[in-house]
Amino acid sequence: MDNLRKTWPLYRSMLRAFSSENKVKTKFDFKLAENISENINSGMLKARHFPGALDVGCVTLPDDLMQAATIALAGFPQKNLEQDAQKLSSYINSRHPPMEENEYKEKLAEVVETVKQEETIDPMSPGLVEEERKRLLDSRRSKVYEKMKRETYKWKAIDYNEYKSAAYVVARLAPDFASLTKLLREIKKRDPEFCPVHLLDFGSGVGSSMWAVDKTWPGACKEAVCVDSSAEMNNMADKLLRGGDSKNPLNVRPGGTFFKQFVPMSSTRKYDLVTCSRSLFELPDIAARLRTIDILWRKTHSYLLIVEAGSNAGYRLVLEARDYVLELSRRAHEEGESNPTGYVFSPCSHDKFCPRYLDGTNIPCNFEVSYRPFSINRKINALKDRFSYVIIKRGKRNEDVDQQWPRVIQNPSLKKKHVICHLCTKYGTLQELTVTKRRHGKACYSVSKKASWGDLFPVVLPEPELTQATESTDIITENGDDLGNKENIGKEDM
Repeated sequence: MDNLRKTWPLYRSMLRAFSSENKVKTKFDFKLAENISENINSGMLKARHFPGALDVGCVTLPDDLMQAATIALAGFPQKNLEQDAQKLSSYINSRHPPMEENEYKEKLAEVVETVKQEETIDPMSPGLVEEERKRLLDSRRSKVYEKMKRETYKWKAIDYNEYKSAAYVVARLAPDFASLTKLLREIKKRDPEFCPVHLLDFGSGVGSSMWAVDKTWPGACKEAVCVDSSAEMNNMADKLLRGGDSKNPLNVRPGGTFFKQFVPMSSTRKYDLVTCSRSLFELPDIAARLRTIDILWRKTHSYLLIVEAGSNAGYRLVLEARDYVLELSRRAHEEGESNPTGYVFSPCSHDKFCPRYLDGTNIPCNFEVSYRPFSINRKINALKDRFSYVIIKRGKRNEDVDQQWPRVIQNPSLKKKHVICHLCTKYGTLQELTVTKRRHGKACYSVSKKASWGDLFPVVLPEPELTQATESTDIITENGDDLGNKENIGKEDM
């Protein structure tokens, strides 16, 4: 499996490059699910409450958490803390993953070649005196260094001390809680029998996942294991549980809470819900990220939830984790490995390659939540936070039970007599549906007007005709390995 982690980026990029085009033409050939149409037309169901509606409105922090945060931050300089919180928030949202060693070497070679082409005198020209040659070579090295400094992202893990942990509370407690609450409510709505008794939160920070779980399933979670490498972050999370006072012997959680700096290594211990929110950027390379995802997936009993910033960089990290777990699941299913099988529960209604990655727009698959920000001494209007995510459920997809309605990937466009809905379908395609009252009926038209970004659109779609497709995705490497055939991917690693 270690070899799979090393070669996974190559496999993934080659398979994507040779995968079929996933755009389909705009279609009018669809209809609202029959039972929904009947219920709306009969007045039993309001269009705004259609199944698949997942908007949670403006999310606010629980009152006891808001009060605890206010008390916990009372000893910090308020003006400076809020200013530094804004800087920290901007930095977090603009982060990129660390550059891999091979990428750095390729970039360095490119920069060296560019600098050489700009030189008027070649330092290695014959006849140059040694002092002049040394001066020209020093000048080249200096130019290469400055150009690399400007054009490459200098990654480093964030060191959360006590003050920076306090700044994180101001900057990210509310939006992190809001995005997690939105996703957990979708799980609760679509899987009402699920109730997380055991939670593992990797990169737990100040405990946002734990608070969101307790808000969604009050009193259900009996064990929350919070893992964060920063002892100060763990201290702040514990302080918030104790009402803002670390000396308070009682906390507000009915279940046990455990703070750790490393993931529990027991191979048999499973957790109903495993979360990893805004943590993949803190890992030093792709090997560390995939190793972490592998461990978290093996510890997942029901759901693995991964959330990152809604930027292109965050989306690609989520996609990397998604595809890796699906490949592990495929191997487990086909080759009898110990790793659990799973499928994408949300946002995708399919397990194919993400069509957003292939559509050429450079627009990430992200979603939005409205939240009331935390402030120490003043009221702030509601804000919006964008995030990318994936929820992977253990087991096999049951197409007869699991709703595979298309996902609304941006707010519908309301026109004069029609509505355009932008969707990601169960066929792994992006599709625009044009809804009119005359063609599709009053119920379907009303639902399309009420649908919002992130909802599941309850329509029945015919299998699309691809505008362009390749007949074969076989890829032959220099040593004769067939990488295009998924049966052969990584078999030499086993």
